[in-house]
Amino acid sequence: MADGRTKPLRVGRRVCVGTYFGVVRYVGPLPNTESEWVGIEWDDSSRGKHDGVHNGIRYFKALHLNGASFVRMEKVVPCNVSFISAFKNKYGQDCDPGINQEISALMKQSKIPFFELVGMQKIKTKQACFEKLTHVSLSHQCITDAGLPEEIQNCCPNIIDLELCNNCFEDWDTISQIAQQLKYLTSLNLSFNTIELPHEQNKLLKESFKCLKKIILGKLNYSWYEVMTLCEAFPQLEVLEIPENNISRLETPLIVLDNLLYLNLENNNLSWTEVNKLRFLSKLESLNVNRNGIKDIFIVPSSFLSLKYLMISDNNLLQFKSVCELNKLPTLNSLRIQNNPLLKGMSVTNYTLQIVARISSLTMLNGTMITLKERQNNEKDFLKDLDLIWHRKLKSPEEKAEFLAEHPRYMELIAKYGSDYSEDLNTSNKIKTIKLRIVNFCKESSTEKDVIVKTLPVSMTLHRLKELGKRLFGLGNKQLELSYYTKDNPDVEYSMDNLNQTFDYYSVEDGNTILIKW
Repeated sequence: MADGRTKPLRVGRRVCVGTYFGVVRYVGPLPNTESEWVGIEWDDSSRGKHDGVHNGIRYFKALHLNGASFVRMEKVVPCNVSFISAFKNKYGQDCDPGINQEISALMKQSKIPFFELVGMQKIKTKQACFEKLTHVSLSHQCITDAGLPEEIQNCCPNIIDLELCNNCFEDWDTISQIAQQLKYLTSLNLSFNTIELPHEQNKLLKESFKCLKKIILGKLNYSWYEVMTLCEAFPQLEVLEIPENNISRLETPLIVLDNLLYLNLENNNLSWTEVNKLRFLSKLESLNVNRNGIKDIFIVPSSFLSLKYLMISDNNLLQFKSVCELNKLPTLNSLRIQNNPLLKGMSVTNYTLQIVARISSLTMLNGTMITLKERQNNEKDFLKDLDLIWHRKLKSPEEKAEFLAEHPRYMELIAKYGSDYSEDLNTSNKIKTIKLRIVNFCKESSTEKDVIVKTLPVSMTLHRLKELGKRLFGLGNKQLELSYYTKDNPDVEYSMDNLNQTFDYYSVEDGNTILIKW
């Protein structure tokens, strides 16, 4: 099981010292010593002297209080852990390639007692279960090699989805030797390994991943160029996930990514300028660029023609101008954009209005479905706000041109819904407004929580009032009831049930009090 050491020990490698076994958790110096030391977490938790602390300094954290030791490098011998030994350890011991022949031969001998045959049959049944396994996880198993030729395909040949995170692989030859024996392998996760890239594409690498459609390479510290070079061995690739690789530069993808449907670049260091280099991926439907520090978005014409799902949460987006840019993506229907500075301090209702009205094709925002009615209401409310700015604040052609650049959907929404604003400057034709006292009223405690005085148009619908109340008082998705009373008769409360009607319809007048109840 043990072999001579030709390469430096790595954290995570399985090792032995004498007759004791464990896993490397630290390699390096200790203060006031000359030797290089190996911090080992032992299989036998009573073997150690501490949990990774030496002279008050923590070098690693062992599971048990006395489960670890520091050992001089020359005393430590690395252990080889094959794929099958790790598989046996997790899924069972009865995985002998020759077991089927032995059982078949023995069962033909009539002298063997029945109960022994039954026991062997159980083993054969278990072996058959291994062959049925299609989804296998062997993460954190300290695997170093592929083992003997053909032993994987003889034991568990039908694996489709394989997870090999956080093991002790050193090169892609080992990965290729494993994959070569799994002819149906379509999904492979190699995250949190330290795997040396091949200097050039060899025959073994090229022939081992012919069916692979999905690969996850999280935190392998590969550059984009290195990933692209590696992907030449994956001709059927549809899903590529490379989060946490500290990637800051991209290049136009190789032709090998022409079939790519999903790309995960989460938690790298990419600007949108770099992301734009992916715009020629004609089949790409889903893009994850969460946690990249992206500050703004600029969509190049004819970009991402098939993109439906964009994840851009936890970035540094500062302005809604970036949201307007996303309206240039012709097929975008789902957006995740939480935890960006431009949304800070905004209620869900408010930022939903601002985003939905700016992106015409959106049907889902942050995992919540947007109905046609919700879209229409959001767009109409957004249009009314823009109308007031357009007619009351903008004077020069330059100001209006700047406004249209900032709100590119304004004219589109005018064409869709028309404008309620009268451009006639005569006082008699201006929109009539009334000053109202708006109250946030809790029915359970029968108390007024907040009061705000607002001047609103008499043509305002109760639906828009309801959305305004949610934004003003942060009421989220609470079920609201609307009513009002007059200054002259505060004891008589008038209910307002039809959300499609206006203040004018209910004879609400200047100085009245609106109750928003929940």
